[in-house]
Amino acid sequence: MSADAVVEQRISTWKNSHIVRWYVLTLPGTHRNRATELQTEVARRAAEGEPIFEFFAPTYTKVHTVRGHEENIRRPLLFNYVFIHASESEIKRMKQRLPAYNFLPRMRGGEQNSFPYLTDADMQNFRWVAQAYEDRLPAYVPDVTRLVKGDRIRILEGPFSGVEATLVSSVGSSDKEIVVQIDDWLWVPLLHVAPGQYEVVQLNSSAKHEYFHFDNDKFRQGLHQAMSRHLTGQPLTEADTRLATEALLAFRNLQVDTDVMRCKQYAYLLTIHTLLHNEAERTEQIHIIRSFLPLVKAEQSRALLHVTLYGCTDDHLDYEAAHTLITPWMSEANPKKSKRQLIGQLRDYDRWLGHSK
Repeated sequence: MSADAVVEQRISTWKNSHIVRWYVLTLPGTHRNRATELQTEVARRAAEGEPIFEFFAPTYTKVHTVRGHEENIRRPLLFNYVFIHASESEIKRMKQRLPAYNFLPRMRGGEQNSFPYLTDADMQNFRWVAQAYEDRLPAYVPDVTRLVKGDRIRILEGPFSGVEATLVSSVGSSDKEIVVQIDDWLWVPLLHVAPGQYEVVQLNSSAKHEYFHFDNDKFRQGLHQAMSRHLTGQPLTEADTRLATEALLAFRNLQVDTDVMRCKQYAYLLTIHTLLHNEAERTEQIHIIRSFLPLVKAEQSRALLHVTLYGCTDDHLDYEAAHTLITPWMSEANPKKSKRQLIGQLRDYDRWLGHSK
């Protein structure tokens, strides 16, 4: 090799060692508290004015029972790997203080002569996948309550505010006269009761009335369009917020007695709380759904919950579960309407969240 070639190679090696990448480092199998050590090192560097680096040590939550009590313990998601966003030379300097961290064997061949690393795009996707394992805390399973038949509403405004009443008849659309029966003897016409002035408590479970209530196109299509704006960074319109609030009153306290109806209700509520930024209720609803999912046997109901979780949380595990359930439907000659709706919803979420295959 000529002298010029040697100099050129050394310059190339020097430049390569100073490129910032997501390098993959390993630790001995018995090593613990890797994230704590790296946090301490970053804090020390920041305090002393030295260059700092970003690192990623994914974890998951493990539920451990101690003396009859459940405790949540953080465990490494990957057994002995950690990812550091820095240059080779900076990592070698770090290793002087933390010698347990080691590069994977150098890749050689062709123009490649570097330690293994992930591109920024690969790392972004990997972090999305790893995020799916974060904070999987146990949640309670809701009690199954058997209720009597009959639509019931709770009046929110007017002289009967706070009273629960049985819906006897409705004339025309929801903003016209509704007749209710109170305490089995008083029949009261509520004139011009508009959405927002009452909330639904219980549906009449006879025939397919429950199904029609949950398959309301105004709610289903309107909330989905609002989700398109929410997921693509556009502000919600006043109509979006008004519709989500109306849907919340329709489904929030509704008591149903079948798993299929419960899945529809949970899907609506998670979407609504996501759009209205009700964070506490949204978090609780996610926990309820995740605890309820193992009990759901109907394929389409499971698909509905996974698609909704995916759209509202951008969770990789729900992405995989939804695609596993729904992809076979796409090859069916004539899938029924409910399947077509979920196929379209999943495709929209893939596009809006940037995960289209």
